[in-house]
Amino acid sequence: MKITRRGFVGTVGFGPAAGVLSGTSLFGRSAHAQTRVESHSGVYDNGIMQLNQNESARGPGPKTMEALRSHTNKRVGRGYSPDHVRELQQVIADHYGIETNNVLLGTGSTPLLQGSVRAFCSADKPIVAAAPTYATSVQTARRIGAEVREVLVDSKGSIDLDGMAEAAHGAGLVYFCNPNNPTGTVHGSQAVEGFVRRVMRESSGTIVHMDEAYINYADPGAMETALPLALEFENVFISRSFSKAHGIAGLRVGYALGQEQTLDAIGGAWGMGDVNMLGAIAAITALEDEEHIEWERKENAEIRAFTIAAFRDMGYEVADCHTNHIFVNIRRPASEFRAACLKQKILVGRDFPPMHNTHCRISIGSREEMEKAVQVFRHVLA
Repeated sequence: MKITRRGFVGTVGFGPAAGVLSGTSLFGRSAHAQTRVESHSGVYDNGIMQLNQNESARGPGPKTMEALRSHTNKRVGRGYSPDHVRELQQVIADHYGIETNNVLLGTGSTPLLQGSVRAFCSADKPIVAAAPTYATSVQTARRIGAEVREVLVDSKGSIDLDGMAEAAHGAGLVYFCNPNNPTGTVHGSQAVEGFVRRVMRESSGTIVHMDEAYINYADPGAMETALPLALEFENVFISRSFSKAHGIAGLRVGYALGQEQTLDAIGGAWGMGDVNMLGAIAAITALEDEEHIEWERKENAEIRAFTIAAFRDMGYEVADCHTNHIFVNIRRPASEFRAACLKQKILVGRDFPPMHNTHCRISIGSREEMEKAVQVFRHVLA
């Protein structure tokens, strides 16, 4: 079955002497002119810079914004059977070269994560997850009384695949976030395939959930989608979100890809919500606008490289990240750093146990935001 994969172009990096100490623009006028974000007159979030939720700092692409404008009309009053939702399912299927029954829509990825845990975990069917990783699946498992087996990431912040495979014996579900949130690290296709085949061989009743929410931010060649494995194995599925690189977090659209019976079990265990008309048309447009996604990846990569270089210049360790956030060893509790930054009207990420006393996750904002934020970080950490 034909699988569509996105092409990527090289990341532009910044060296440690990229001028982080100066008060001038670090990107230059031409770079600022390239931004696709429209100016707004209002001040949002009480003037606090939001570097805590991993949303796109640039929002939807121009084509998506135009699609939203053109579809905002009286037709939205006929929303009980919203237009474009079935079309979205078909567009996703066509995009990946699969059938519509291999696609499950959700209002963001949250219900997909919750549904998978409720479908496959129980008091005698544990969940296996890295620590730290995105917490929704683990939190849901604890809520329903399922055992949680957490496997610490290694010294570089990478998921311990051997440890995860060993912990998977007899488990109901393995949650594998790739690239991982919050560490930003990634595993390539060979490592992922080896891990999945090992779990399928050693614990055939276990489901493997590959969360690819950040795949569009990965550097070229760093990883491939695990969709071929999901089409090969009934016990493997992947999830994606339009909340990150596609820039429509507020419209709440996500989806899972896998075999029909697996997706049916997830959808039957928990409500997926109702994708609305504007969310559907925005998602259709955003998925097809591969030019904008590539621009978004490059833009994020440049700003991320600048921010990582600044922290390393200050003497702090940062994992090699493939996401729109970084995970920094600030050598102090994240709560202290967060409180100090908030006094300067910058909000950074929440605690991520068990590394909350040493590390902090920082989302990548716009060029202008990160120029300002780096100066604040220097002051706070001085």
